[in-house]
Amino acid sequence: MKWPWSKREERNLQTGLTPQYIELRRKGLQSDGSAALSATVATCAGVWSRAFAMLTPEPNRDLILPDTMAAIGLDLLLRGESCWHIRMENDDLSLVRVAYWDELGDGKYHLHIARVNTTETVRALEPEILKLTINSDPARPWKGRSPFALMGLSATLLAEIEQAVSGALPFAGKGLLPMPSTIAPDQQSKVLSGLQTGSLAVVTSKADFQHHTGGERSEMKRVELTPDMQKMMLQPTYDALSMQVMAAAGVPPSLFAGGGNDGALRETYRLFALQTVDPLSRQLEPELKRKLGITKLGLQDMMSADVAGRARAVSSLVGSGVPLQTAMGLVGWEGVDVPETPAKTETPAKGAA
Repeated sequence: MKWPWSKREERNLQTGLTPQYIELRRKGLQSDGSAALSATVATCAGVWSRAFAMLTPEPNRDLILPDTMAAIGLDLLLRGESCWHIRMENDDLSLVRVAYWDELGDGKYHLHIARVNTTETVRALEPEILKLTINSDPARPWKGRSPFALMGLSATLLAEIEQAVSGALPFAGKGLLPMPSTIAPDQQSKVLSGLQTGSLAVVTSKADFQHHTGGERSEMKRVELTPDMQKMMLQPTYDALSMQVMAAAGVPPSLFAGGGNDGALRETYRLFALQTVDPLSRQLEPELKRKLGITKLGLQDMMSADVAGRARAVSSLVGSGVPLQTAMGLVGWEGVDVPETPAKTETPAKGAA
């Protein structure tokens, strides 16, 4: 007979904080404080966060504030999903960010909300959960995947290269100056006064070194400690990996190219807005409409910098015979009232009857 209290409790660790943290650490996408994210991944995260902050929820733009939209963009990039608890506070709807969660099935959730010195645990049902996902796996359609998860270990390799370079930088310009012990101390100080700098160290050699080299002066040669990074071909590899990471995140690499002109940068920015941000926002709209009544995430704030280009497009379309309202809709200016231009009246020439 087994004692009732001898039964061991079995816990399923397939979901929750620990496996998620291990997975993100394995892919090099989360920092524990000792090693920062790679510069390229951080650039993509900043671009996504700022782009989502500029999206306009319609019809009520105050329902989701820009800081919440920025957090949604950051979550979607780094882990492919973002979870929020919908609450009513003082007769106003609010969204509370969920740090990690367990899906128990049948529309039941176990939420963990980070607080100062504690973690708030909430049991919630599916109608009060706003869960946004991208890149879902067919085997697990309820979970999203980060764009970096679809490209193998490029992001990890990029971070390892940066760590290798940062580890080698403390030795850049450093050198050793071997000095025979037979040189008098006053001569040593005289030599050091002219040679020793912050990047030079002096090592006293063995007393009998001169017997094997043929003289005590032949040893006076600086030994370089600077790593030879050119043999590793890090720069081409780093550039190629950076372009791959940015392309996987949907950020055109030419957006940060140093040699681009203004026209090329505007086209690149338009490409990012229309081919990355707009499709992602359309994927999120069904969940936002079902839970919050948001029918569209508008791009008008993002595209406001391209007013001159769209105005030229409208002018070209109208000049080709396209109706004005149709041309306005084609460039994304739906619902914009344009005052009609009064017809010009010809003034009779002087002396005319």
